[in-house]
Amino acid sequence: MPLLEYALEYAKNGFYVFPLAIGRKIPAFAGGKGHNDATIDLAQIREWWADQEYNIGIACGIKSNLSVIDLDGKQGMDSAKKIKTFIPKTLLVKTPRGTHIYLRHNEELKTTTNILEKVDIRSEGGYVVAPPSVVDGVTYEFKDPDIAIATMHHVPDLLKIRERTNGVNPSVTTESAPNWVSQALRGVGEGLRDSTAIKLAGYFHGLGMPEDIMEGSMMNFANNCTPPYPVEDLRKTIKSAVRYPNVATQRADIASQVEEDTEQTRNLSAAIREWIDRSDSWWTTDELDNELGIRTPREKHLRSQVLLLLKTGTNKKIRQHQTVNKRYRKVDSEVIGLDYKKQQDVKVLDLRWPLGIEDLVNIYPSNLAVVAGSPNSGKTALLLNVIRLNQDRMPIYYFCSEMGVQELQGRLELFDAPLADWKFEAIERSSNFADVIVPDCINIIDFMELTEDVYKVNTYLTELTHVIGNGVVIVAVQKKIGALMGRGQEFSLEKPRLYLSLDDGKIKIAKGKHWAQKNYNPSGLERFFSIVGGAYFIPSTGWQDPR
Repeated sequence: MPLLEYALEYAKNGFYVFPLAIGRKIPAFAGGKGHNDATIDLAQIREWWADQEYNIGIACGIKSNLSVIDLDGKQGMDSAKKIKTFIPKTLLVKTPRGTHIYLRHNEELKTTTNILEKVDIRSEGGYVVAPPSVVDGVTYEFKDPDIAIATMHHVPDLLKIRERTNGVNPSVTTESAPNWVSQALRGVGEGLRDSTAIKLAGYFHGLGMPEDIMEGSMMNFANNCTPPYPVEDLRKTIKSAVRYPNVATQRADIASQVEEDTEQTRNLSAAIREWIDRSDSWWTTDELDNELGIRTPREKHLRSQVLLLLKTGTNKKIRQHQTVNKRYRKVDSEVIGLDYKKQQDVKVLDLRWPLGIEDLVNIYPSNLAVVAGSPNSGKTALLLNVIRLNQDRMPIYYFCSEMGVQELQGRLELFDAPLADWKFEAIERSSNFADVIVPDCINIIDFMELTEDVYKVNTYLTELTHVIGNGVVIVAVQKKIGALMGRGQEFSLEKPRLYLSLDDGKIKIAKGKHWAQKNYNPSGLERFFSIVGGAYFIPSTGWQDPR
Protein backbone atom coordinates (compact mmCIF):
# COMPACT_ATOMS: atom_id res chain seq x y z
CA MET A 1 0.00 0.00 0.00
CA PRO A 2 1.41 3.42 -0.91
CA LEU A 3 2.63 5.62 1.92
CA LEU A 4 -0.10 8.09 1.00
CA GLU A 5 -2.74 5.60 2.14
CA TYR A 6 -1.00 5.14 5.47
CA ALA A 7 -0.74 8.90 5.95
CA LEU A 8 -4.46 9.27 5.26
CA GLU A 9 -5.30 6.51 7.76
CA TYR A 10 -3.20 8.17 10.43
CA ALA A 11 -5.01 11.47 9.85
CA LYS A 12 -8.43 9.81 9.96
CA ASN A 13 -7.46 8.45 13.40
CA GLY A 14 -6.49 11.87 14.70
CA PHE A 15 -2.72 11.77 14.19
CA TYR A 16 -1.28 14.96 12.69
CA VAL A 17 1.12 14.00 9.89
CA PHE A 18 3.65 15.73 7.62
CA PRO A 19 6.10 14.49 4.99
CA LEU A 20 9.69 13.52 5.74
CA ALA A 21 12.44 13.23 3.13
CA ILE A 22 12.52 9.92 1.24
CA GLY A 23 14.64 7.45 3.18
CA ARG A 24 15.38 10.00 5.91
CA LYS A 25 14.08 11.46 9.17
CA ILE A 26 14.26 15.16 8.28
CA PRO A 27 11.31 17.21 6.96
CA ALA A 28 10.86 16.82 3.21
CA PHE A 29 10.52 20.49 2.31
CA ALA A 30 13.35 22.95 2.82
CA GLY A 31 11.99 26.19 4.23
CA GLY A 32 8.94 24.50 5.70
CA LYS A 33 7.98 24.38 9.37
CA GLY A 34 8.53 20.68 9.85
CA HIS A 35 6.24 19.15 12.44
CA ASN A 36 4.52 22.50 12.86
CA ASP A 37 3.07 21.91 9.37
CA ALA A 38 1.50 18.63 10.52
CA THR A 39 -2.18 18.32 9.66
CA ILE A 40 -5.19 16.00 9.48
CA ASP A 41 -6.45 17.80 6.36
CA LEU A 42 -6.88 14.94 3.87
CA ALA A 43 -6.70 17.22 0.81
CA GLN A 44 -3.39 18.68 1.95
CA ILE A 45 -2.03 15.20 2.66
CA ARG A 46 -3.02 14.01 -0.81
CA GLU A 47 -1.25 17.02 -2.32
CA TRP A 48 1.93 16.34 -0.33
CA TRP A 49 2.11 12.67 -1.27
CA ALA A 50 0.70 13.06 -4.79
CA ASP A 51 3.80 11.98 -6.68
CA GLN A 52 6.43 11.16 -4.07
CA GLU A 53 6.76 8.28 -1.58
CA TYR A 54 7.75 10.53 1.30
CA ASN A 55 8.32 9.06 4.73
CA ILE A 56 5.64 9.87 7.31
CA GLY A 57 6.20 12.03 10.37
CA ILE A 58 3.68 12.20 13.25
CA ALA A 59 3.68 15.31 15.41
CA CYS A 60 3.61 14.35 19.08
CA GLY A 61 1.93 16.24 21.86
CA ILE A 62 -1.55 17.51 22.58
CA LYS A 63 -3.00 17.64 19.06
CA SER A 64 -2.15 14.03 18.22
CA ASN A 65 -2.72 12.93 21.85
CA LEU A 66 0.60 11.12 21.63
CA SER A 67 3.82 10.81 23.60
CA VAL A 68 6.54 8.39 22.55
CA ILE A 69 9.42 6.86 24.50
CA ASP A 70 12.30 6.19 22.12
CA LEU A 71 14.67 3.33 23.00
CA ASP A 72 17.84 3.58 20.95
CA GLY A 73 19.87 0.40 20.39
CA LYS A 74 21.00 -2.12 22.98
CA GLN A 75 21.83 0.59 25.51
CA GLY A 76 18.32 1.96 25.23
CA MET A 77 16.80 -1.49 25.69
CA ASP A 78 19.01 -2.05 28.75
CA SER A 79 17.92 1.28 30.22
CA ALA A 80 14.29 0.36 29.58
CA LYS A 81 14.59 -2.44 32.12
CA LYS A 82 14.71 0.26 34.81
CA ILE A 83 11.35 1.67 33.82
CA LYS A 84 9.51 -1.40 32.55
CA THR A 85 7.32 -1.53 35.66
CA PHE A 86 5.94 1.92 34.78
CA ILE A 87 5.17 1.11 31.13
CA PRO A 88 1.67 -0.27 30.42
CA LYS A 89 0.89 -2.72 27.63
CA THR A 90 0.70 -0.46 24.63
CA LEU A 91 1.46 -0.08 20.95
CA LEU A 92 5.11 -0.67 20.04
CA VAL A 93 6.99 0.20 16.84
CA LYS A 94 10.17 -1.53 15.72
CA THR A 95 12.65 1.08 14.45
CA PRO A 96 15.94 0.57 12.56
CA ARG A 97 17.86 0.85 15.86
CA GLY A 98 15.38 0.13 18.63
CA THR A 99 11.78 0.58 19.72
CA HIS A 100 9.18 3.33 19.96
CA ILE A 101 6.71 3.05 22.84
CA TYR A 102 3.46 4.83 21.94
CA LEU A 103 1.54 6.40 24.88
CA ARG A 104 -1.40 8.75 25.21
CA HIS A 105 -0.19 12.29 25.78
CA ASN A 106 0.57 13.30 29.34
CA GLU A 107 1.63 16.88 30.07
CA GLU A 108 4.19 15.56 32.55
CA LEU A 109 5.88 13.67 29.73
CA LYS A 110 7.93 16.46 28.17
CA THR A 111 10.15 16.14 25.13
CA THR A 112 13.54 15.27 26.60
CA THR A 113 16.76 13.69 25.38
CA ASN A 114 18.42 10.92 27.38
CA ILE A 115 16.02 10.72 30.28
CA LEU A 116 18.05 7.56 30.72
CA GLU A 117 20.98 6.46 28.62
CA LYS A 118 19.74 6.21 25.03
CA VAL A 119 16.15 6.81 26.15
CA ASP A 120 14.38 9.91 24.78
CA ILE A 121 10.85 11.22 25.15
CA ARG A 122 9.03 12.72 22.16
CA SER A 123 6.06 14.79 23.24
CA GLU A 124 4.95 18.40 22.72
CA GLY A 125 7.26 20.00 20.12
CA GLY A 126 8.65 16.66 18.93
CA TYR A 127 7.80 14.10 16.27
CA VAL A 128 8.44 10.47 15.34
CA VAL A 129 8.89 8.56 12.09
CA ALA A 130 5.81 6.41 11.52
CA PRO A 131 5.43 2.98 9.92
CA PRO A 132 5.93 1.92 7.17
CA SER A 133 8.54 4.62 6.53
CA VAL A 134 12.00 3.44 5.52
CA VAL A 135 15.25 4.83 6.94
CA ASP A 136 18.68 3.41 6.07
CA GLY A 137 16.94 0.67 4.12
CA VAL A 138 15.00 -0.55 7.20
CA THR A 139 11.21 -0.30 7.48
CA TYR A 140 9.47 0.95 10.62
CA GLU A 141 6.95 -1.73 11.69
CA PHE A 142 4.25 -2.16 14.34
CA LYS A 143 5.13 -5.13 16.55
CA ASP A 144 1.45 -5.84 17.18
CA PRO A 145 -0.83 -3.39 15.33
CA ASP A 146 -3.94 -4.63 17.14
CA ILE A 147 -2.82 -3.35 20.56
CA ALA A 148 -4.33 -0.02 21.57
CA ILE A 149 -2.28 2.97 22.72
CA ALA A 150 -2.34 3.06 26.52
CA THR A 151 -2.09 5.82 29.09
CA MET A 152 0.92 5.98 31.42
CA HIS A 153 -0.15 6.57 35.01
CA HIS A 154 3.21 6.55 36.77
CA VAL A 155 4.99 9.48 35.15
CA PRO A 156 6.22 10.98 38.46
CA ASP A 157 7.89 7.67 39.36
CA LEU A 158 9.56 7.62 35.98
CA LEU A 159 10.91 11.13 36.44
CA LYS A 160 12.33 10.21 39.84
CA ILE A 161 14.65 7.74 38.13
CA ARG A 162 16.01 10.62 36.08
CA GLU A 163 16.70 12.63 39.20
CA ARG A 164 19.02 9.94 40.62
CA THR A 165 22.05 11.35 38.84
CA ASN A 166 23.39 13.75 41.48
CA GLY A 167 22.32 16.74 39.47
CA VAL A 168 24.11 15.73 36.29
CA ASN A 169 21.95 15.24 33.22
CA PRO A 170 22.83 11.87 31.68
CA SER A 171 22.27 13.33 28.23
CA VAL A 172 25.58 15.11 28.41
CA THR A 173 27.67 12.70 30.42
CA THR A 174 28.01 10.23 27.58
CA GLU A 175 31.25 9.83 25.69
CA SER A 176 30.07 12.21 22.95
CA ALA A 177 29.81 15.25 25.25
CA PRO A 178 32.82 17.50 25.87
CA ASN A 179 34.16 17.46 29.39
CA TRP A 180 33.44 21.15 29.96
CA VAL A 181 29.71 20.48 29.51
CA SER A 182 29.63 17.95 32.34
CA GLN A 183 31.54 20.35 34.55
CA ALA A 184 29.26 23.28 33.70
CA LEU A 185 26.12 21.30 34.49
CA ARG A 186 27.37 20.82 38.04
CA GLY A 187 26.85 24.53 38.53
CA VAL A 188 28.99 27.66 38.74
CA GLY A 189 29.28 30.72 40.96
CA GLU A 190 27.28 33.90 40.62
CA GLY A 191 29.81 35.74 38.43
CA LEU A 192 29.92 32.95 35.83
CA ARG A 193 26.25 32.04 35.53
CA ASP A 194 25.33 34.24 32.56
CA SER A 195 28.37 33.42 30.42
CA THR A 196 28.10 29.69 31.18
CA ALA A 197 24.37 29.66 30.42
CA ILE A 198 25.02 31.32 27.05
CA LYS A 199 27.76 28.82 26.23
CA LEU A 200 25.60 25.83 27.19
CA ALA A 201 22.59 27.14 25.26
CA GLY A 202 24.76 27.57 22.17
CA TYR A 203 26.12 24.05 22.55
CA PHE A 204 22.70 22.39 22.91
CA HIS A 205 21.22 24.48 20.11
CA GLY A 206 24.08 23.37 17.91
CA LEU A 207 23.06 19.77 18.56
CA GLY A 208 19.64 20.57 17.13
CA MET A 209 17.71 20.40 20.42
CA PRO A 210 14.24 21.95 20.45
CA GLU A 211 13.71 24.80 22.89
CA ASP A 212 11.82 22.76 25.49
CA ILE A 213 14.44 20.01 25.48
CA MET A 214 17.16 22.60 25.98
CA GLU A 215 15.30 23.93 28.99
CA GLY A 216 15.00 20.45 30.47
CA SER A 217 18.69 19.73 29.88
CA MET A 218 19.83 23.02 31.43
CA MET A 219 17.53 22.94 34.44
CA ASN A 220 20.14 20.95 36.38
CA PHE A 221 22.66 23.68 35.64
CA ALA A 222 20.28 26.36 36.93
CA ASN A 223 19.49 24.48 40.14
CA ASN A 224 23.16 23.61 40.83
CA CYS A 225 24.43 27.18 40.52
CA THR A 226 25.27 29.21 43.63
CA PRO A 227 22.90 30.95 44.03
CA PRO A 228 20.50 29.08 41.68
CA TYR A 229 20.18 30.63 38.25
CA PRO A 230 16.69 32.17 37.84
CA VAL A 231 14.45 30.14 35.53
CA GLU A 232 13.27 33.29 33.74
CA ASP A 233 16.87 34.26 32.96
CA LEU A 234 17.54 30.72 31.75
CA ARG A 235 14.57 30.90 29.35
CA LYS A 236 15.66 34.30 28.01
CA THR A 237 19.14 32.90 27.33
CA ILE A 238 17.67 29.89 25.49
CA LYS A 239 15.35 32.09 23.40
CA SER A 240 18.30 34.27 22.46
CA ALA A 241 20.30 31.22 21.34
CA VAL A 242 17.53 29.71 19.16
CA ARG A 243 17.17 32.92 17.16
CA TYR A 244 20.14 31.78 15.07
CA PRO A 245 20.24 28.75 12.77
CA ASN A 246 21.70 25.72 14.48
CA VAL A 247 24.14 23.34 12.93
CA ALA A 248 21.66 20.50 12.66
CA THR A 249 19.09 22.69 10.90
CA GLN A 250 21.74 24.05 8.58
CA ARG A 251 22.84 20.56 7.70
CA ALA A 252 19.25 19.48 7.03
CA ASP A 253 18.64 22.55 4.88
CA ILE A 254 21.88 21.98 3.01
CA ALA A 255 21.03 18.32 2.47
CA SER A 256 17.59 19.22 1.15
CA GLN A 257 19.08 21.90 -1.10
CA VAL A 258 21.68 19.48 -2.41
CA GLU A 259 18.92 16.99 -3.25
CA GLU A 260 16.92 19.72 -4.99
CA ASP A 261 19.97 21.02 -6.88
CA THR A 262 20.90 17.49 -7.93
CA GLU A 263 17.43 16.92 -9.36
CA GLN A 264 17.51 20.26 -11.20
CA THR A 265 20.96 19.43 -12.54
CA ARG A 266 19.78 16.06 -13.82
CA ASN A 267 16.74 17.61 -15.52
CA LEU A 268 18.68 20.39 -17.22
CA SER A 269 21.47 18.06 -18.31
CA ALA A 270 18.91 15.68 -19.82
CA ALA A 271 17.15 18.56 -21.63
CA ILE A 272 20.45 19.78 -23.10
CA ARG A 273 21.37 16.30 -24.30
CA GLU A 274 17.92 15.78 -25.83
CA TRP A 275 18.09 19.15 -27.58
CA ILE A 276 21.48 18.32 -29.08
CA ASP A 277 20.40 14.82 -30.03
CA ARG A 278 17.49 16.22 -32.03
CA SER A 279 19.62 18.74 -33.92
CA ASP A 280 21.03 18.01 -37.37
CA SER A 281 22.91 21.18 -38.25
CA TRP A 282 25.13 23.87 -36.76
CA TRP A 283 23.81 25.72 -33.72
CA THR A 284 25.12 28.24 -31.20
CA THR A 285 25.05 28.25 -27.43
CA ASP A 286 22.86 31.36 -27.61
CA GLU A 287 20.27 29.38 -29.59
CA LEU A 288 20.46 26.52 -27.10
CA ASP A 289 20.06 28.89 -24.13
CA ASN A 290 17.12 30.66 -25.76
CA GLU A 291 15.25 27.46 -26.64
CA LEU A 292 15.71 25.87 -23.19
CA GLY A 293 15.34 29.05 -21.14
CA ILE A 294 18.87 28.92 -19.71
CA ARG A 295 19.30 32.25 -17.93
CA THR A 296 21.17 32.12 -14.62
CA PRO A 297 24.97 31.94 -14.27
CA ARG A 298 24.59 28.57 -12.56
CA GLU A 299 22.54 27.17 -15.47
CA LYS A 300 25.03 28.49 -18.01
CA HIS A 301 27.92 26.97 -16.06
CA LEU A 302 26.16 23.61 -16.09
CA ARG A 303 25.51 23.95 -19.82
CA SER A 304 29.22 24.65 -20.39
CA GLN A 305 30.17 21.57 -18.37
CA VAL A 306 27.78 19.35 -20.35
CA LEU A 307 29.13 20.68 -23.66
CA LEU A 308 32.71 20.16 -22.53
CA LEU A 309 31.94 16.57 -21.62
CA LEU A 310 30.19 15.93 -24.93
CA LYS A 311 33.03 17.60 -26.85
CA THR A 312 35.98 15.88 -25.16
CA GLY A 313 34.56 12.56 -23.95
CA THR A 314 35.68 9.15 -25.17
CA ASN A 315 32.79 9.04 -27.64
CA LYS A 316 32.57 12.62 -28.88
CA LYS A 317 28.96 13.70 -29.30
CA ILE A 318 29.45 17.25 -30.59
CA ARG A 319 31.96 19.06 -32.77
CA GLN A 320 32.96 22.71 -32.32
CA HIS A 321 33.22 24.97 -35.36
CA GLN A 322 36.82 25.65 -36.35
CA THR A 323 36.42 29.39 -36.79
CA VAL A 324 33.10 30.49 -35.26
CA ASN A 325 33.05 30.83 -31.48
CA LYS A 326 30.27 29.09 -29.52
CA ARG A 327 29.08 27.18 -32.62
CA TYR A 328 28.59 23.42 -32.55
CA ARG A 329 26.91 20.54 -34.30
CA LYS A 330 26.10 16.99 -33.34
CA VAL A 331 28.53 14.31 -34.49
CA ASP A 332 26.55 11.98 -36.72
CA SER A 333 28.46 8.72 -37.11
CA GLU A 334 25.60 6.74 -38.65
CA VAL A 335 26.36 5.60 -42.21
CA ILE A 336 24.13 4.13 -44.90
CA GLY A 337 25.69 1.97 -47.58
CA LEU A 338 24.76 2.67 -51.21
CA ASP A 339 24.67 -0.08 -53.80
CA TYR A 340 25.93 2.02 -56.69
CA LYS A 341 26.03 -1.00 -59.02
CA LYS A 342 22.29 -1.61 -58.75
CA GLN A 343 20.19 -0.01 -61.44
CA GLN A 344 18.29 2.94 -60.06
CA ASP A 345 14.98 3.74 -61.69
CA VAL A 346 13.81 6.92 -59.99
CA LYS A 347 12.00 9.59 -61.92
CA VAL A 348 11.28 13.20 -61.08
CA LEU A 349 7.72 13.69 -59.92
CA ASP A 350 5.59 15.72 -62.30
CA LEU A 351 4.74 18.16 -59.51
CA ARG A 352 3.63 21.65 -60.49
CA TRP A 353 4.00 24.84 -58.40
CA PRO A 354 2.80 28.39 -58.84
CA LEU A 355 5.42 30.86 -60.12
CA GLY A 356 7.28 28.10 -62.01
CA ILE A 357 9.25 26.73 -59.04
CA GLU A 358 9.42 23.30 -60.76
CA ASP A 359 11.66 24.87 -63.43
CA LEU A 360 14.33 25.41 -60.77
CA VAL A 361 13.91 22.55 -58.27
CA ASN A 362 13.05 18.90 -58.93
CA ILE A 363 10.91 16.92 -56.50
CA TYR A 364 11.52 13.18 -56.27
CA PRO A 365 9.48 10.44 -54.63
CA SER A 366 9.78 10.53 -50.79
CA ASN A 367 10.85 14.19 -50.82
CA LEU A 368 9.77 16.73 -48.21
CA ALA A 369 9.06 20.39 -48.94
CA VAL A 370 8.55 23.21 -46.43
CA VAL A 371 6.73 26.50 -46.99
CA ALA A 372 7.59 29.01 -44.25
CA GLY A 373 5.30 32.00 -44.43
CA SER A 374 4.82 35.16 -42.40
CA PRO A 375 1.25 36.11 -41.38
CA ASN A 376 -1.03 36.90 -44.37
CA SER A 377 1.74 36.16 -46.86
CA GLY A 378 -0.32 33.68 -48.89
CA LYS A 379 0.71 30.28 -47.46
CA THR A 380 -2.75 28.77 -47.79
CA ALA A 381 -3.29 30.31 -51.24
CA LEU A 382 -0.03 28.78 -52.44
CA LEU A 383 -0.96 25.34 -51.08
CA LEU A 384 -4.42 25.48 -52.70
CA ASN A 385 -2.71 26.34 -55.96
CA VAL A 386 -0.55 23.22 -55.57
CA ILE A 387 -3.77 21.21 -55.17
CA ARG A 388 -5.35 22.87 -58.24
CA LEU A 389 -2.28 22.24 -60.42
CA ASN A 390 -1.73 18.59 -59.38
CA GLN A 391 -5.09 17.05 -58.51
CA ASP A 392 -5.24 15.22 -61.84
CA ARG A 393 -1.71 13.81 -61.41
CA MET A 394 -1.73 12.22 -57.92
CA PRO A 395 -4.16 11.69 -55.03
CA ILE A 396 -3.97 14.64 -52.65
CA TYR A 397 -4.68 14.80 -48.90
CA TYR A 398 -5.00 18.24 -47.36
CA PHE A 399 -4.59 18.39 -43.56
CA CYS A 400 -5.99 21.65 -42.27
CA SER A 401 -5.38 22.87 -38.70
CA GLU A 402 -7.13 26.25 -38.88
CA MET A 403 -10.07 26.36 -41.32
CA GLY A 404 -13.48 24.87 -40.83
CA VAL A 405 -15.47 23.50 -43.75
CA GLN A 406 -17.26 26.80 -44.47
CA GLU A 407 -14.04 28.83 -44.59
CA LEU A 408 -12.43 26.20 -46.81
CA GLN A 409 -15.37 26.36 -49.19
CA GLY A 410 -15.02 30.13 -49.30
CA ARG A 411 -11.33 29.90 -50.18
CA LEU A 412 -11.96 27.36 -52.95
CA GLU A 413 -14.73 29.50 -54.47
CA LEU A 414 -12.13 32.23 -55.16
CA PHE A 415 -10.81 30.04 -57.96
CA ASP A 416 -12.47 29.77 -61.37
CA ALA A 417 -13.61 26.18 -60.82
CA PRO A 418 -16.83 24.96 -59.18
CA LEU A 419 -16.53 22.98 -55.95
CA ALA A 420 -17.53 19.83 -57.81
CA ASP A 421 -14.33 20.01 -59.89
CA TRP A 422 -11.98 19.89 -56.90
CA LYS A 423 -10.45 16.45 -56.32
CA PHE A 424 -8.78 16.09 -52.94
CA GLU A 425 -9.47 14.84 -49.45
CA ALA A 426 -9.75 17.55 -46.78
CA ILE A 427 -9.00 16.46 -43.22
CA GLU A 428 -9.11 18.48 -40.02
CA ARG A 429 -5.83 17.83 -38.14
CA SER A 430 -3.51 19.87 -35.90
CA SER A 431 -0.84 17.46 -34.62
CA ASN A 432 0.83 14.04 -34.96
CA PHE A 433 0.70 14.25 -38.75
CA ALA A 434 3.08 11.33 -39.24
CA ASP A 435 0.35 9.05 -37.89
CA VAL A 436 -2.07 9.92 -40.72
CA ILE A 437 0.13 10.55 -43.76
CA VAL A 438 -1.05 8.55 -46.78
CA PRO A 439 1.93 6.95 -48.58
CA ASP A 440 2.52 7.42 -52.31
CA CYS A 441 0.33 10.54 -52.43
CA ILE A 442 0.68 14.30 -52.14
CA ASN A 443 0.17 15.18 -48.48
CA ILE A 444 -0.21 18.86 -47.64
CA ILE A 445 -0.04 20.03 -44.00
CA ASP A 446 -1.49 23.51 -43.41
CA PHE A 447 0.07 24.11 -40.99
CA MET A 448 2.49 22.59 -38.43
CA GLU A 449 2.25 24.69 -35.27
CA LEU A 450 5.47 24.99 -33.25
CA THR A 451 4.80 26.87 -30.01
CA GLU A 452 7.30 25.15 -27.72
CA ASP A 453 10.24 22.75 -27.98
CA VAL A 454 10.83 24.13 -31.46
CA TYR A 455 14.19 22.38 -31.58
CA LYS A 456 12.17 19.21 -32.07
CA VAL A 457 10.96 20.39 -35.49
CA ASN A 458 13.59 18.31 -37.27
CA THR A 459 12.33 15.22 -35.42
CA TYR A 460 8.78 15.95 -36.61
CA LEU A 461 9.98 16.41 -40.18
CA THR A 462 12.09 13.26 -40.01
CA GLU A 463 9.07 11.26 -38.86
CA LEU A 464 7.22 12.45 -41.96
CA THR A 465 9.99 11.27 -44.30
CA HIS A 466 9.64 7.76 -42.88
CA VAL A 467 6.01 7.45 -43.99
CA ILE A 468 5.97 9.31 -47.34
CA GLY A 469 6.61 6.24 -49.46
CA ASN A 470 6.82 7.27 -53.12
CA GLY A 471 4.78 10.38 -52.50
CA VAL A 472 5.64 13.86 -51.25
CA VAL A 473 4.80 15.87 -48.13
CA ILE A 474 4.49 19.66 -48.22
CA VAL A 475 4.50 21.31 -44.79
CA ALA A 476 3.56 24.90 -44.03
CA VAL A 477 5.08 26.56 -40.96
CA GLN A 478 4.86 30.09 -39.65
CA LYS A 479 7.76 32.53 -39.53
CA LYS A 480 8.33 36.13 -38.58
CA ILE A 481 8.15 38.86 -41.21
CA GLY A 482 11.53 39.20 -42.93
CA ALA A 483 12.95 36.00 -41.42
CA LEU A 484 14.29 33.36 -43.78
CA MET A 485 12.98 30.33 -41.89
CA GLY A 486 10.25 29.36 -39.49
CA ARG A 487 10.51 28.57 -35.82
CA GLY A 488 13.14 25.96 -35.19
CA GLN A 489 15.50 27.81 -37.52
CA GLU A 490 18.26 25.59 -38.81
CA PHE A 491 16.66 22.51 -37.30
CA SER A 492 13.95 22.79 -39.96
CA LEU A 493 16.37 23.13 -42.88
CA GLU A 494 18.05 19.72 -42.86
CA LYS A 495 15.38 17.29 -44.10
CA PRO A 496 13.46 19.28 -46.75
CA ARG A 497 14.64 18.99 -50.36
CA LEU A 498 12.83 22.28 -51.04
CA TYR A 499 12.43 25.11 -48.54
CA LEU A 500 10.40 28.17 -49.57
CA SER A 501 10.33 31.40 -47.58
CA LEU A 502 7.20 33.47 -48.17
CA ASP A 503 6.55 37.12 -47.32
CA ASP A 504 3.86 39.49 -48.58
CA GLY A 505 4.61 39.85 -52.30
CA LYS A 506 7.94 37.93 -52.26
CA ILE A 507 8.97 34.28 -52.38
CA LYS A 508 12.51 33.01 -51.84
CA ILE A 509 14.04 29.58 -52.34
CA ALA A 510 15.90 29.19 -49.05
CA LYS A 511 17.00 25.74 -50.16
CA GLY A 512 16.67 23.85 -53.42
CA LYS A 513 18.45 20.55 -53.05
CA HIS A 514 17.72 18.97 -56.46
CA TRP A 515 18.66 21.41 -59.22
CA ALA A 516 16.41 21.25 -62.25
CA GLN A 517 19.23 22.84 -64.24
CA LYS A 518 22.50 20.99 -63.53
CA ASN A 519 24.71 24.07 -63.50
CA TYR A 520 22.31 26.51 -61.88
CA ASN A 521 21.94 26.56 -58.07
CA PRO A 522 18.48 27.91 -57.26
CA SER A 523 19.13 28.40 -53.53
CA GLY A 524 18.86 32.07 -52.63
CA LEU A 525 16.81 33.11 -55.64
CA GLU A 526 13.75 35.23 -55.03
CA ARG A 527 10.78 36.45 -57.03
CA PHE A 528 8.18 39.12 -56.50
CA PHE A 529 4.50 38.51 -57.14
CA SER A 530 0.94 39.59 -56.47
CA ILE A 531 -2.10 37.50 -55.56
CA VAL A 532 -5.11 38.27 -57.73
CA GLY A 533 -8.56 37.64 -56.35
CA GLY A 534 -7.09 35.96 -53.28
CA ALA A 535 -6.28 32.90 -55.43
CA TYR A 536 -3.90 33.33 -58.35
CA PHE A 537 -0.15 34.01 -58.10
CA ILE A 538 0.98 36.48 -60.78
CA PRO A 539 4.75 37.13 -61.03
CA SER A 540 5.85 40.76 -61.21
CA THR A 541 9.57 39.97 -61.74
CA GLY A 542 11.68 37.06 -62.84
CA TRP A 543 13.84 35.01 -60.50
CA GLN A 544 16.62 37.17 -59.11
CA ASP A 545 19.75 36.64 -57.02
CA PRO A 546 19.76 39.43 -54.38
CA ARG A 547 23.36 38.73 -53.37
